Amino acid sequence: MPSPDDLRNSQILFKELITAPEGVTPGASLLCAQGRLHTTDLSFLVRGDARLDAAGRLDIYAGMYFYRLRDALAEDYPRVVAVTGGANFHNLITDFLLVHPSGTWSLRFVGEPLAGFIAMHPLGREFPYLADLARLEWARIEAFDDEDAAPIARQRIAGLTQDRIASLRLGLIPACRLLSLAHAVAPVWLTLTTSGEAPPAGGHDSEAAVGSSAFEEIPPTRVTPPAREPSFIRVWRHGFKVYHRPVRADENACLVLLRDTGATLPEIGDLLLEHAAGEDEATQRMAALFELWIAEGLLRELPEGSIIRP
Repeated sequence: MPSPDDLRNSQILFKELITAPEGVTPGASLLCAQGRLHTTDLSFLVRGDARLDAAGRLDIYAGMYFYRLRDALAEDYPRVVAVTGGANFHNLITDFLLVHPSGTWSLRFVGEPLAGFIAMHPLGREFPYLADLARLEWARIEAFDDEDAAPIARQRIAGLTQDRIASLRLGLIPACRLLSLAHAVAPVWLTLTTSGEAPPAGGHDSEAAVGSSAFEEIPPTRVTPPAREPSFIRVWRHGFKVYHRPVRADENACLVLLRDTGATLPEIGDLLLEHAAGEDEATQRMAALFELWIAEGLLRELPEGSIIRP
């Protein structure tokens, strides 16, 4: 049995109660049923008074915990908030955390399963493109956080012979994500950015969120629903900024090859030839893509014989 004199057990109990999915009192009842708590009277853990008993005081912490998670997720997914509105997002996160409670000390990873959860949620049926929009937002977070790797410089290419350039084994920088989506959500992302409708990070500060309904009052933003069509987007970090760009199927196929195994330019050319009307078109396309990839810092040089591991 947890003892109020045992600091570690008391801390564990405190955490379990304030993170209990159904609330402090039901959480205490469940712990009693499991034989891990001897009473639902929590006054041995937190001192109550005439205004609030122990469970009521713990409920305040539980509310603060939930709102902090919700606001952290709103910071990660501001355009999902903008599309759904604050109240719908609040309810979405309530449902989400029941299935995917935070399992680490860091808020960084809480939102990783959200896009998949949206796809199965009623909001995902109301806004069929919402899961794809969430995937784009999360990919931008991942690209921002991923490890640094020096992209191959234009000067390096300029100093090589044509034969040496052809033999270079190239790969993608780690801070790059390739998305294959069912909806063309890039215009939605841009509309919300240029219109200024995406809400500020989070739902204001946590103290304000706990003390008011300001977040839930954020209205949904009217956007033109994107077409349901295969859509490829690459997301990457260049310097300290994250970018994304819709790409054609042929470029996406090349980037997947570069990401998964690395490739030489002749191998890229062979792949482009499968998508082109002829060799001249494939050659011109490869030259244009190679120039673009170098300019946008997407490519890194791989050591000869290296194997890319996911």
